[in-house]
Amino acid sequence: MTSERSLPINRLRQFWAICRPFWCSRQACPAWALLVTVVGLTLFGVWLNVQLNEWNGAFYNALQAVDGGTLYRLLYQFAGLAAAMILSVVYADYLRKQLLIRWRAWLTEHIVGRWLSADACHYRLQVQGREPDNPDQRIADDVRQMIELTLQLLLSFIRALLTLVSFVAILWTLSGSFGFTLWGNEYRLPGYMVWACVLYTVVGIGLTRWIGGALQRLNFQQQQREADYRSALILRRRSSEAIAGQRGEASERKALGRRFAEVVGNWYQLMRAERNLAFFTVGYKQVTIIAPFFFALPAFLAGQLQLGGLMRIQSAFGQVSSSLSWFIHAYRDIALWSACVERLHGFVCLLEASPGQPTEDGAPAPALLEARLGVEHADGRPLLAPLTLHLLPGSLTLLRGRSGLGKSTLLRTLAGFWPHFHGTFMGRAEAFWIPQHGYLADEALAELVAYPKPADAFTEAQLREALMAVGLGDWAQRPWLRADWRQRLSGGEQQRLLFARLLLNRPRLLLLDEVTSALDPDTASALLSLLRRRLPDSAIVLVSHQPHLAALADQVIDLGGLPYAAKEPHVDVQ
Repeated sequence: MTSERSLPINRLRQFWAICRPFWCSRQACPAWALLVTVVGLTLFGVWLNVQLNEWNGAFYNALQAVDGGTLYRLLYQFAGLAAAMILSVVYADYLRKQLLIRWRAWLTEHIVGRWLSADACHYRLQVQGREPDNPDQRIADDVRQMIELTLQLLLSFIRALLTLVSFVAILWTLSGSFGFTLWGNEYRLPGYMVWACVLYTVVGIGLTRWIGGALQRLNFQQQQREADYRSALILRRRSSEAIAGQRGEASERKALGRRFAEVVGNWYQLMRAERNLAFFTVGYKQVTIIAPFFFALPAFLAGQLQLGGLMRIQSAFGQVSSSLSWFIHAYRDIALWSACVERLHGFVCLLEASPGQPTEDGAPAPALLEARLGVEHADGRPLLAPLTLHLLPGSLTLLRGRSGLGKSTLLRTLAGFWPHFHGTFMGRAEAFWIPQHGYLADEALAELVAYPKPADAFTEAQLREALMAVGLGDWAQRPWLRADWRQRLSGGEQQRLLFARLLLNRPRLLLLDEVTSALDPDTASALLSLLRRRLPDSAIVLVSHQPHLAALADQVIDLGGLPYAAKEPHVDVQ
């Protein structure tokens, strides 16, 4: 288990592992320029604060001496310093936001590219039971928060460090020495205000760490529970038809209520932890305003300090204390940043560790796919007995058997997504697998038909012809219409659209899982025949419970469980 002492170092290592690909790439050159500029403006702001501290001393001394000429000159000087401060603060924030969006755009694209990789990492993590909770939230929210907090903490830390270096010297010079007697001996402590400030701040940091220790864990849990609740809402919206049809609203309200109760419960814990920390931090800020007067008051009353000197001490003490107290003020943000880094690093590590496609055994076979394999459950128990598949161009293979036997898992294995099998693959064709629940995004109809290619890969005439060929002529005249197609199209129309997609993409190896289940027998037979005519060089593997389709198949693999008395060519399980 990670020790508390090594935790910050581990977080920094995790952070660097996430961000190194960006900052070490050529694309980072503009980002480096922006970062250097923003840091430079931050340093310029610190220098302006030093000038304002000196101005404070001169102004209050002139005010005490009622020196009108000096006061007016100092007011003009203040106008110049204020204008410079405004410009530096505004442009530092503007350029920081430019850097933020550049970094976020690259990192988001990088992670999405690994997640939606060519070997379907996103799906492999699901079927292997290794997918983390809410990957969408990690990509959308955690990336944004991590980058925002990183820049915020980095710039505030640099500002605090430079402010500390600049104002410690001022405070040391102004505070002089403090004499005291201990056990009959006289001692003098030079720069006593600096030591008082350090002691004051160290005590504050220790108390902050003790009071706010639970914040990181609670922030991590809050992000997870919020994402779980949002995912539950999205699921209910997409399943609204089924919920309405079965009058399941009351049950769904209870389920969502339980999810939201987890959000609320953790939120209250987070509120209490932040309240306890705020009691201390807010009080600490207020005491910091008066503390330098308390420490310097004896010297002022003794006439060793003028009003201007006292005000400079107050300003310098505040700057030094604020710099040393950076950890106190930034603790909540550090806790949130740490939680984001932990979640993102775990996700990125899973993406890097995801295995690729199953390797082929031996030289490429003349068949589009040749496999000798047995399929297993995820825990290693046998699911399907060993069988042999030899798929030639132009062939149609029908898989049949009772529900739950493992037909869909066999297709996952042939597509390269189910890792729990034993046997060999030989072949050269990349599989185009359509699961039972076809995917229809909320895009233009032309994009859905062309998927996974872009719509502009085909002419509008080709798109219209594919739609008309599968019996969607009414929609062929509106290929750029956008809608929620899972609600707009019937189940049969959705399956027709999938056939149009196959006609356009012309894959060599088709793995089709119940893609005709919502079609009447004549339409299902006609669409399969159309597919075979239009794609004579492709091999088709079809899972279906429709007996009449066996007559169209070149081979039927009976996985058991259904009493078909078919006369078509038959291949038994090996």
